[in-house]
Amino acid sequence: ALYSDRLRELNKIEAHTNIVLTGPRGCGKTTVFRALSLDYLSSTRQDQPESVDYIGIYYRCDDLYFAFPRYEDLPRDDAIDIPMHFVIVTLLSLLLRYLEQWALCYFQDEWSRRVGEVVEQIWAAFEWRPPAGPNAGSVATLVRRLSKERGRAQRTHRFARHPKHRVDGFVGPGLMVKVCDVLHGSFSFLRHRSFHFYIDDYSWPKISKGLQSNLNRLLMLRTGSAFFKLSTESPVSFVRNDSDGKVFAEAREFDFINLGVRYITDRTGQTAEFLGDLFRRRFGAVETYPVKDLRELLGSCTRNENARARVARGVASERERADYRYLYGEEIISSMCSGDVHHMIRLVSRMVDDFGGRARLAERVSAAGTQSAYVIPPEQQQQSIRNEAGAIMESIRTVPEVGPRLANVVAAFGNVAQSYLKHRDSRNVTGRPPHQATKIEPYDALDLGSDAVHILEELLRYSVFIEDPKGKSRRGGVVPRFFLRRSLIPHFGLTFSQRDSVELENSDIELLLLHPDKFESKFRMKGPTPKAGGRTGDMFRG
Repeated sequence: ALYSDRLRELNKIEAHTNIVLTGPRGCGKTTVFRALSLDYLSSTRQDQPESVDYIGIYYRCDDLYFAFPRYEDLPRDDAIDIPMHFVIVTLLSLLLRYLEQWALCYFQDEWSRRVGEVVEQIWAAFEWRPPAGPNAGSVATLVRRLSKERGRAQRTHRFARHPKHRVDGFVGPGLMVKVCDVLHGSFSFLRHRSFHFYIDDYSWPKISKGLQSNLNRLLMLRTGSAFFKLSTESPVSFVRNDSDGKVFAEAREFDFINLGVRYITDRTGQTAEFLGDLFRRRFGAVETYPVKDLRELLGSCTRNENARARVARGVASERERADYRYLYGEEIISSMCSGDVHHMIRLVSRMVDDFGGRARLAERVSAAGTQSAYVIPPEQQQQSIRNEAGAIMESIRTVPEVGPRLANVVAAFGNVAQSYLKHRDSRNVTGRPPHQATKIEPYDALDLGSDAVHILEELLRYSVFIEDPKGKSRRGGVVPRFFLRRSLIPHFGLTFSQRDSVELENSDIELLLLHPDKFESKFRMKGPTPKAGGRTGDMFRG
């Protein structure tokens, strides 16, 4: 109820295909996966058959991690399907429980008539002998057996390294497909509804590379009755191959959706619409809350990044200084969003707290009536924004093991970008506005050493930078671009323009990642370097 059905890429998440969904922590991956599950729809009475196009099953990978922590492939071939078995019986248990609950509400006659035969086919598919008794054909009896199989898989894995320990009776990926096909073909109300399995937090290193490559034999399968939707915290947290050596191709075996990139590159206003709706829902959920939406709370400030850049450089007109001196307005929330929606909620909450809380808002609204353009003054908004950006920098520095190195890299990049804004003009743009870079753009395809790759992957994993893999360099090649996380932009006094970039050779990217102090010394501009004709510099290293 507090979220919004205007989430970016929702139609693609629901599409009949396998997907890998990634984005910064707090972007809503878990929320949307839960909200699309049949369990959630039933609990909120939104599960009427006419509004259910597929059967969504939500599974979070916590107990998979607890069952197989730091998993590595075992040296014996007969043990390969142990974790596969665990996942299959878990997903089928969830599917059968929620499917029966829903079918008994809306298709009771057909379900009751056919369920015994279907359960019998599932027993046979596993090659299990049903227990004796009148309840052998019930879903509850089958689910109890599936639950016991979870424990058996976990116990067997614990001792499977011993060559004499017995390992048998574990099923491979084909069994999951077979059971889904049985269900799909046995009930008329399922024939036009596929099964969507939402696998949440499927991220390395929590779910190890070995475990992912094992399970990808199932989760990357393309079938007509079942589709797998995986969420992971960053592009580098997902393994794109399986243990049989197959490498999975994006747009063939799966679609890759990076919410961070979608938010950053939005040109349609969808981000602003989504966030506006989200805050309206939250304000409206609190009885007598003093404001109804972000515009009433924060006001509005039309985006003009060139003017803001001239203010930062100290060459703005008096009107520009008056209009763009502060970061404020509802537009700033969508400008700062890199998909980290939870952070945007926390930022607005911080603005309210810094201003004096709900009571102070009510006093301000009561005193100003409808005449004020905003409740929280622009200077207060800017102070909260910069304090929050500083807090993010500190949180990066506290990341275990690599935190200080990541913070030094982003500080070096931010300081260089700030020097460009102050001393370098943007090329090929009418009026020669200040150069406004918030992304790294390689000249060529990346070719980095292992140490540099490790730092880059950590920067991406913690969403310090967000990768757009489909950029195009000035030399014509397809290269990744790396956007600075938008909520860090105010920390370095940059603008939200995406026109310019810091263009680097591979050697300079490696220098930034491994020796950020040397990179900053090499690239940071101390002042304008005039070209012939007296124009401010083009591509400087100073």
